[in-house]
Amino acid sequence: MIVDLLLFAATVVAMTAAGLCVLELLGAAPRGAAERLLDAVAVGMGVAGAVGLVLAAAGLLRPLPLAIAGALALAGGWQSLRETVGALERPRLGRAWPLLAVCLLVLATEFVTMLAPPVGGDQTKYQLAYPRLYGESGTLLDTPWSMWSAMQFIQNFVFAIGYALRGENLARFFNGLSGVLAAAAAGVLAGRQFGRRVGVAAAALFFTLPITWSLMTRAGSDLAVTVYALLATAGLLEWARSEAPGALRRAALMAGFAGGSKVMGLLVPALVGIAVLVVLARRAWPAGRTLAAALTFGVVVIVAACPWYVRNAIDFHNPIYPFGYGMLGGTHWSKPASDYLEEYYVQYRGTYATRRGAAPYAGLQVARFPWDLTMHPSSFENGARQSLDVSPFALAFTPALLLIGRRRWAAYTIAALGLGYAGIIAGAAWAHPRYVFPGVVLLLVAAVPAAYALLGRRAFPVLVGLAVLGNVALVGRLLHPLWPDQLRVAVGRLDPHEFLRRYSDRYEFWERANAAVGPTDRVLVLEKIPHPYYIERPFVLASYLEQGLLDYRVLDTPERLVAAAHSLGITHVAVDVAALDAKGDPFEADVSRLWRAFVDGACTPVLSRSGFALYALRPVSAFVANPEGPRG
Repeated sequence: MIVDLLLFAATVVAMTAAGLCVLELLGAAPRGAAERLLDAVAVGMGVAGAVGLVLAAAGLLRPLPLAIAGALALAGGWQSLRETVGALERPRLGRAWPLLAVCLLVLATEFVTMLAPPVGGDQTKYQLAYPRLYGESGTLLDTPWSMWSAMQFIQNFVFAIGYALRGENLARFFNGLSGVLAAAAAGVLAGRQFGRRVGVAAAALFFTLPITWSLMTRAGSDLAVTVYALLATAGLLEWARSEAPGALRRAALMAGFAGGSKVMGLLVPALVGIAVLVVLARRAWPAGRTLAAALTFGVVVIVAACPWYVRNAIDFHNPIYPFGYGMLGGTHWSKPASDYLEEYYVQYRGTYATRRGAAPYAGLQVARFPWDLTMHPSSFENGARQSLDVSPFALAFTPALLLIGRRRWAAYTIAALGLGYAGIIAGAAWAHPRYVFPGVVLLLVAAVPAAYALLGRRAFPVLVGLAVLGNVALVGRLLHPLWPDQLRVAVGRLDPHEFLRRYSDRYEFWERANAAVGPTDRVLVLEKIPHPYYIERPFVLASYLEQGLLDYRVLDTPERLVAAAHSLGITHVAVDVAALDAKGDPFEADVSRLWRAFVDGACTPVLSRSGFALYALRPVSAFVANPEGPRG
């Protein structure tokens, strides 16, 4: 653990130096030392994601090239880093120390979970699975069989750097860094506009949210989008107030990195860009100056956001693969695949909507989403209610924005950006707490000064304290049942493998399957939503949700699937046993019957464990056809 922490600190220092270089090159560094340091770390994280991508594409994602890149960053930014750190003022905690103490306590619980192996969630599906492959192999692997390999953006390649340098702990520390940066960004945005007391309250309320705890302990990209959305908003407001070109370039840089963090993050530069155009229209500058400002914003956004989309365009012939297939196309994809993916999402939303006694949102029904988000978070996915809890604070106090007198335009701008982001995602994409989270955080930041205006300086601290304690109480419920054993892993009292055996059925199966499959063999994984994180042997995913190399509208007989498997060099087949009888829709029922005929006729059982089974694929000549066929 000590080595992990030292490497983490060294990498963050190098990131910060790189970020300072970029900010100074653009003439976009803030004046205040603390803000400059915060922005530099965030920019450095974006630069690190780009460096990780370039090195992986070149087959050089190894410790030595990464060390050289870090040394170059330090050489270029060391002097600026020294001056920035030297200019930092000693923090004045005042009455804010109880909130800081609570946040540090929450961070300590999160740190413990980062030292235990990951269990479930998107992190084992793709957020950590592909970065680990890239980091351990030192290169981008050809994975056309999975659409999730195209959803690797800034944060994922920072994770890959962590795996290349050291391993899992370092990768997950970088995810935690995003949460700390987001809290600091929320505090800076609120503090600069509405005063230090409001800034501290906003940071504490954000950092103690149960959903923040969940996102910090499960690696993903939503926190990265949140960081850049907050910093882009801060730059926008500074530019609108001072007309400083550097602030506009900084807003564009942060907005671009938000777009480079995930496809939904592209909404941040779109909304901030609209705000820039509104400001330009109100200022009525000369045409040349207006055009220069708009072009500057657009160019910086494109440069900051494009590396990860260029990679997808090269590898998949679609920068936002697999989305937008109708307009952009894409390899290993089809119109039926897009239609079925949308059908799956409808099924998914419908399954959990029953928890609130309703159907998936349609049309104006999305208007009830803020209420459901606050009161029924368990109705969005299979997890503890608290893991998606965003607190009622924003919903309760956003109407009080009408009472703000000082800096009203700033509060309205923050709220408009937050409402725009959350509303567009909820109405046009997917109404889900994690997807709208950046917008919710912006609304929370706007609601804090509104609460201050409503309650006054005496009642406001009491309310914030109660809200923070309520958040922490809900976070405490998230600690069970994993956290006690995660703590034992962290202090060396429990073996990580034993921890995984207790809490992950997939790991329990793959531990035995990895031992039964040779290092040169290749496994075909039959599962609708594969989580390949625990697979240590060469594998190909065969999900009918993703299509990939195996299109089940063409491979519609066991004979064809057998031939395709042998052409891919498959030696073993791993099966989610429940998938052999799944009948959620007609296409799923067809594929399930196909899979069962395939494993019954072409495979020899090897082992079965925790709802999964491993088979050895027999030679083509040994295939025994099912006379009834897969379609019954």
